[in-house]
Amino acid sequence: MSQSPAEGPPTRIAVIGGGAAGTVAAVHLLREARLGSAEVLLIDRDGEYGPGVPYRTEDPQHVLNVPACRMGAVAGDPEHFHRWLLAGGEEVGPEAFLPRGVFGAYLRDLLDRSERESAGRVSLRRVTGEVVSIAAGSSLDVRLANGDSLEVDRAILAVGPLPSADPVTVPAQLRDGRYLADPWAPGALEAARRDRSVLIIGTGLSMVDVALSLSEGDGGPAIRAVSRHGLLPRRHRPDLTRVQPFEVPLESGDLAPVVAAVFERIGLVTQEGGDWRDVLDSLRPQTANVWRSLRVEEKRRFFTEMQRFWDVHRFRMAPAVADRFDALLERGAVRADARSIVSLEETPGGVRVLLRAGGQDELEMLEVDRVIKCAGAGYEIDKQAPPLIADLLQRGLARPDDLSLGLDVDPVGAALIDAEGRSSDRIHVVGALRKGVEWEAIGITEIRDHSAAATEAAVAAALSRAARP
Repeated sequence: MSQSPAEGPPTRIAVIGGGAAGTVAAVHLLREARLGSAEVLLIDRDGEYGPGVPYRTEDPQHVLNVPACRMGAVAGDPEHFHRWLLAGGEEVGPEAFLPRGVFGAYLRDLLDRSERESAGRVSLRRVTGEVVSIAAGSSLDVRLANGDSLEVDRAILAVGPLPSADPVTVPAQLRDGRYLADPWAPGALEAARRDRSVLIIGTGLSMVDVALSLSEGDGGPAIRAVSRHGLLPRRHRPDLTRVQPFEVPLESGDLAPVVAAVFERIGLVTQEGGDWRDVLDSLRPQTANVWRSLRVEEKRRFFTEMQRFWDVHRFRMAPAVADRFDALLERGAVRADARSIVSLEETPGGVRVLLRAGGQDELEMLEVDRVIKCAGAGYEIDKQAPPLIADLLQRGLARPDDLSLGLDVDPVGAALIDAEGRSSDRIHVVGALRKGVEWEAIGITEIRDHSAAATEAAVAAALSRAARP
């Protein structure tokens, strides 16, 4: 006689990472009635559960770059966040771009509410600690840095993006705060607000956020922002884009037909009164299939030649953010251009930086009070992997994707793929580490779909386990 999951022994599932990806994964497990009796262990190195770094900010100038009606954290319900806002008395339209801290509060509330509603069926245990290894035997042995060991049936890796490397060697004496490797650490920017001059490495959305924080009011330092390309994020339209699927050729594995189809679509949509934003947002549901269809050398070409152009159009500034940032540019409070960092050197008053423009031998010397790194996520799994991921790779329980941007993952079930090419039946991956497999992997849209797939695999395993004599 077979058992239902509720009648069988409880399933223990470790979700490793308590930020947005781990929280959304835990929420899906807690909300899944078919899972039966289970315990979810949500493990975070810092004991922060819910928002993660991007959504922990309390600065109201740090705004989501996706409208409210598309930020729901529950699979199949993109408007969940907007309804939560309305239920809480926030009279905002579906096209509104909310402060990221508000979304962080939503994630906390969603986790707490899901825990309450699953009481008596699926329990949630919050664990503070850094996971450094997972050993696979009859069960999974999850080891923490403090020596503790947790025995679980399944694990979901939701550790967030890789840390980015420093662009050049940073003298140890600059690590006293004159070189900020993490501007999002609590209080990191307080001293910088009193500086006369600051260099920001990177010209993406993180740079925009830091520039707005440093320039609050009429004061703040003079800001120079540099990146190899010097491109700035484009702006969102004030209204919602029209998401209309269109055909993209996938048969050849070549990049050129895909690019041609996108530009052709932009031309047609523009004639109908839309613009390129409609096309990029319409491409997003197909991006993973398009990326998987490309040959490895074509993926590599996109990454090296087109990524930055893609990023500035894909990751756009909310309209109000763009207005404020444009005002900073116009009054000369911020200058952004294309430069590479050659070296950093300590000076009595700050940092001496040598810069080089692309294709030129001449160096530019710049002296600033502080250098702030806003270079985004890392993209070299073999060099920048945290201890847990490095251990999985070293022991063959995981392998890098084709470009070594993250881990190789089964695109259907979110399962980790080992060094022999076998899909794990117990370890799954949610979020940023899937970038090399699907390209789009860091947004809430993708995270909620990854979480649903990992939860479905857990349900299937629980049903199979309960059916055994």
